[in-house]
Amino acid sequence: MEHRVKLTFYGGINKVGGNKVLLEDLGYDVKIFLDFGINTSEFSKFRKDFPYTNEIKALTDCHVLPREIDIPIKDIYSKYFIFNHTNSQYPQKVKECEGKVDPPTDLDGILISHPHRDHYRGISFVNRNIPIYTGVVTKRIIKAYSRSSAQRFENFLHGLKWILFRTGNVIQIKKLVIYPIHVDHSIPAAYGFIICTSAGIIVYTGDFRMHGPLQLMTADLIKKVKDVCKTKGQIESDFTYREGRVIALICEGTHIHKGSIESERIVKRHLRKLFKIIPFDYAIVQYGRVDWDRFRTYVDIAKKYNWKYIISDKDAYFYNRLNKKAIYDSMKDPNIENTDNIVILLQEKRKFQWKEDVNQMLKNIGKSERIMHLSDLKDLNKNFFLYITSIYDYDIIKNYLPKDLRGVFISSNVDPYAEEYRMDKRFISTDLLDRGVPSYRVHASGHSKPHDIIRFVNEINPEKLIPIHTEHPDFFRKLFKGERLEVVLPIYNIPFDITSS
Repeated sequence: MEHRVKLTFYGGINKVGGNKVLLEDLGYDVKIFLDFGINTSEFSKFRKDFPYTNEIKALTDCHVLPREIDIPIKDIYSKYFIFNHTNSQYPQKVKECEGKVDPPTDLDGILISHPHRDHYRGISFVNRNIPIYTGVVTKRIIKAYSRSSAQRFENFLHGLKWILFRTGNVIQIKKLVIYPIHVDHSIPAAYGFIICTSAGIIVYTGDFRMHGPLQLMTADLIKKVKDVCKTKGQIESDFTYREGRVIALICEGTHIHKGSIESERIVKRHLRKLFKIIPFDYAIVQYGRVDWDRFRTYVDIAKKYNWKYIISDKDAYFYNRLNKKAIYDSMKDPNIENTDNIVILLQEKRKFQWKEDVNQMLKNIGKSERIMHLSDLKDLNKNFFLYITSIYDYDIIKNYLPKDLRGVFISSNVDPYAEEYRMDKRFISTDLLDRGVPSYRVHASGHSKPHDIIRFVNEINPEKLIPIHTEHPDFFRKLFKGERLEVVLPIYNIPFDITSS
């Protein structure tokens, strides 16, 4: 049997986000993708240049997604499940898909490391015969995002074939064995993968950090790698590759070139220091909706100082869905139903089912008074947070802000690398300065710093180190010069061979 693996990179090269790594195991006759994301900046530019285009060909022509001709996969994209939202409504498209079956494909699966859109957004367009392997909570977050977002072609998940896992499960695809291990990131349900191939053990980090509240989960990945190296996992008995070393580590390096000492604990400490003697009457806060740790931090501050924490009805729907089936304490708190400090702002008049779900949820627990309308903002007294995710939210609320109160804007976006995030923050800050509202930045990254990446790589001790999800891949070579490993810089659509010795 040929002990050979090919890795081909279609995203996440020389940029942050959009990971798409094709792993072909020639020995086990397996083809899988590690993540199938879309780079946020590239997609924003595509939407700006082609606002009314809803065809897969447009995405591939613009290289937002790889062209089929460049991928050694038969029928990777769906034939029947691409949603052209300018021509039909969501229910109409779902009905149109009834009885439709995509053609056979030879891709054995797509593994999604975590529910940030730059790692999964491409799955809306894939052949529905391809299994989507993802964590239980990962899928829950992806589905909640889809249901509470605009019904557009990049959010159409109907017909996908989900296969779910948790840490401790083992994924087996033919003879390929994969261990998914939960890691710490700025979003729940983030995983790294230990992949036992015919050529040896390959580790894919996804996105991770070692300074967050769940940093011990990242330590678990390191421990599990060492355990698998000792036992060779479940690799077949005739496997001859020497034990004790990972043949390749595909490692994210968002912050490989710069660092700071930070943590969510430090964020909370700084906020408490600010609010202990705060001269402001209210605070507008901005961060990503899926940053659960940051959400918990702000709600804890609101409870400590008895401030209201105002979120939109869309946010309430999203968070409540995560609360509903949570088995871990970290996902049960903050609880939308039980936290009276949380007030829900009705932003739009349009009717959606998820809006009805939010209203019914509060009625069922007798807390309808926690719902407020935009016009109520003008009459608010001091001591409230107003949470926004983007310039869109700010545009909705800006004309309703109380003019007689003194406000502050606190930006807490995690790693705002996409240009749209930078532009949002710049516009909001400038507009609020004109209104006499100063800006603060209180932040903890969702990605590991150089010192942690060095420690992580040394612990894994790979033969080959492959940087991804970074604008500075060559810095890995400079940082690890003299180490007993080879740094391999991936090139778009150029396969890289790994053969066992």
